[in-house]
Amino acid sequence: MPTEEYYKKFKEEADEYTDAVVKIDHSKKLVVAGPGTGKSTLFRKICENNVKSGKKKNIVLSFINELVADLKKDLHQLAEVSTLHSFALKELQKTPAKGQGFFMKITDVINKDYEILNKNKIDFGKIICNLINDPDKLEFYESRRQYYNHFGPNCSVYTLIKYYEDDNEKIPEYDQLLVDEFQDFNKMEIAFIDFLASKSNLLIVGDDDQSLYSFRYADPSEIRSRHSLDSHKKFKLPFCFRCTEVTVNAFNNVVERAKSEGFLKQRIDDKEYKYFPTKEKDEISGKNQQIIVKEKVFDTSVAFHIDKKIKDIFDSGEMKFSVLIITPLPNQAIKIKNDLTKKGFTDIQISYKGKDNINRDLLDGLGLLLENYDCNLGWRIVAEQVLKEEDFKKIIKKSCSDKNNFKSLMDRSVIQSIEFLLTTIKSIKEGKTVTEEGYERLFKATGYDCNKITSEKLLNELEKYFPKNNIHKNTPIKITNILGSKGLTKDYVFLVNFDDKYLIGDKNKITDEKICNFLVSLTRAKKKVYIFSQKTPTFAEWIDAKFIKKE
Repeated sequence: MPTEEYYKKFKEEADEYTDAVVKIDHSKKLVVAGPGTGKSTLFRKICENNVKSGKKKNIVLSFINELVADLKKDLHQLAEVSTLHSFALKELQKTPAKGQGFFMKITDVINKDYEILNKNKIDFGKIICNLINDPDKLEFYESRRQYYNHFGPNCSVYTLIKYYEDDNEKIPEYDQLLVDEFQDFNKMEIAFIDFLASKSNLLIVGDDDQSLYSFRYADPSEIRSRHSLDSHKKFKLPFCFRCTEVTVNAFNNVVERAKSEGFLKQRIDDKEYKYFPTKEKDEISGKNQQIIVKEKVFDTSVAFHIDKKIKDIFDSGEMKFSVLIITPLPNQAIKIKNDLTKKGFTDIQISYKGKDNINRDLLDGLGLLLENYDCNLGWRIVAEQVLKEEDFKKIIKKSCSDKNNFKSLMDRSVIQSIEFLLTTIKSIKEGKTVTEEGYERLFKATGYDCNKITSEKLLNELEKYFPKNNIHKNTPIKITNILGSKGLTKDYVFLVNFDDKYLIGDKNKITDEKICNFLVSLTRAKKKVYIFSQKTPTFAEWIDAKFIKKE
């Protein structure tokens, strides 16, 4: 039985790693920190130390909304906390570009415009995020962006970079700039961070084992190259405070096997991932000494097996716990949610709206027009949804050549039909009477099923009268995909549909990023991991058999 002295020794060792980062004075620090290794605690200690020293202007930037929400609570009144893109939008309001709107999918809109005019596809996201110098294409993008008078997440950062290049005096200055999940940022975002770091002390925290965002041009080589620079003082946080001992061991098994198979060659090797013992965590680890792998679990039986496991946990005496379900594909998440709902689970959150008949692009356009009736972007988005393709293409070409207000290029009859929808929405919002025709036309245009909405509302109202024989079905459940799981942690994690065909692909081609996908998913759990698949996934086979229980 471990003594208090035993636990104290580990606490002191962990504190030494954190205190080294806090106490050593250096303008550029880089901390390699794996999943659950106490980054929030580190940030809080740094900011507290700065505030005590009179350095109150601290800012934390991250990529992941979930992390930002948690950090805002942890660092309340100690630091400004924001996603990098939200920060960029705020800073834009201090430039000549202030007053312009924000639309998340503006790059997709301009991609389509370019394709219509030039008859070939383009990815402006790739050009901008990689800082590719292509003046003609960038001029087209900027011209259309200004015509629509809106920024998106990428072009807001890009515009600020150009603004700072022209005048370094405009770069904001902070006592401490802390950047979380550095491996998630792309070349453009890192250039932006470097501009900020030219006026502020910089602390970078990241882990190349958690690099999942190649689709948005993030590259783990960025943190690896920083780790090799003499200009950066290097630190590490090796202790995992979140996971059980078996999960930490499984993580290390996968990494070592991956390296032996020739993967993760460029991985930062000067790091450890170790279980942090406490009396409570040892007790939890003792109860959960193996990862459960259940084979022959098909789509039709996933909800059945999850229901059974949750009931088993509940029947063991644990009355309050949280559940995270991670599945590779969005449509799988939707099906699991629907199947669990049919089984009576009442507290389910899901990261996806799912495939349905809702015309969300039209809703985006209508929303923009409700904010500003003369919004070119709003009319352009609406036009694409209501016009025939050839008519829409003609208007796009006209809008590029004569720069007229987009609405003025549309037929009056089309404008009137959109105005009717806008008037109907405003009447609903203001509690005014809406005709049956108004509801019918609005629901038909946007794809809403009023009968389904009414039925769901009715069932929600009557829910308290339904018998609740199975109290375990009130357990809070969150369902997401692997990318959506970043920043999340729950007591019990179910990795569902984790078959090779989804994790690795039909071509059976393993990559470093796919290994990282598995590592991130594995380390979301505080207590236990369940893997449900038709056949044990390759990555689970890389875990020592003594840490796996097959059912």
